[in-house]
Amino acid sequence: MAVFRVQKTQNYTIMSNYHLNDKALSLKAKGLLSLMLSLPDSWDYTTRGLASICKEGVDGIRATVRELENAGYIIRRRVRDQSGQVRSMEYTVFEQPQKPEPENPVQAKPEREKPVQEKPAQENPAQENPTQLNTKETNNENSKYESDLIRTQYRNLILDNIEYALLAARNPTDRARLDELVHLMLDTVCARRKTIRIAQNDFPTEVVKSQFLKLNAEHIQYVLDRMRQNTTEIRNIKQYLLAALYNAPLTMENYYAAQINHDLYGRNRGDAIC
Repeated sequence: MAVFRVQKTQNYTIMSNYHLNDKALSLKAKGLLSLMLSLPDSWDYTTRGLASICKEGVDGIRATVRELENAGYIIRRRVRDQSGQVRSMEYTVFEQPQKPEPENPVQAKPEREKPVQEKPAQENPAQENPTQLNTKETNNENSKYESDLIRTQYRNLILDNIEYALLAARNPTDRARLDELVHLMLDTVCARRKTIRIAQNDFPTEVVKSQFLKLNAEHIQYVLDRMRQNTTEIRNIKQYLLAALYNAPLTMENYYAAQINHDLYGRNRGDAIC
């Protein structure tokens, strides 16, 4: 568990110097970890909560948190409900890096089963065709397993990037739309074709993939808001959502800037006319 020793009466924090002497950490990582160790247990340890008291934005905080995760100073665990859906994230902050839990036992099981698969080939050395067929079947199974594993990894990455649990809690009536966006993002990121058509233009798949993996909670919230406000008929919902997601980083900034200008200058004009 995280160790916090805070002396509010004297307005300073006592903490271990271990991470400050860790040459593998960047200055940003050392500073953020020091800040997190100085905060109370009840603090909002989401990227948005940390960004609210830092100069860096959500993207900068997220990148630094990942550095601390990779170094073992932060362990993040998904909290799921009875149906298996992710409901929240549980962060554990350590003063010293922790070793990741070994996963070798799970990966070692297929290796133990190999001798059993090899016995038929040893008993019938003259029959090569069945062995070749079994190899093809094994390769197909391995390929499918790797494909499913990659898809699961990308799904978890997308859920982390967009802070899915928080978005689901903030938009309970739009849960189906949120899941639809996640599914579309996952299909796009895992696509094997060379190009993806967005707004009647073909973009390299790698470019679209990179753009989608940069989307965060604010971008998805913006897309949900625009979908909720839209009153026109959408003929091709998939193409509409692809374009909305791909263009979200640019259109979001322009949209909110226009809203601010309207609220400020629009009211001033109204007051002047009155």
